[in-house]
Amino acid sequence: MCGRRQLGRWRPIGPLYRGEGPWSWVTSHTFRKTVATRLDEAGFTPRQVADQLGHANPSMTLDVYFGRQVVSAEAARVLGR
Repeated sequence: MCGRRQLGRWRPIGPLYRGEGPWSWVTSHTFRKTVATRLDEAGFTPRQVADQLGHANPSMTLDVYFGRQVVSAEAARVLGR
């Protein structure tokens, strides 16, 4: 991981992070989130995505990187009344 530990959080450093410019929003987390999303959309299992990201437990991957989906269209319709 490219970063510096500061106050319990990683702060990006290096040539890709300067705090300005068109790519200043990119962090290791945004890149990892993109990888997880693309693999999820491609039909990979949470275990496969967790392995790719280096997580010991798929629950970590699910909690942090996977967005919650609408459980059912019927439930959304009923709650949307």
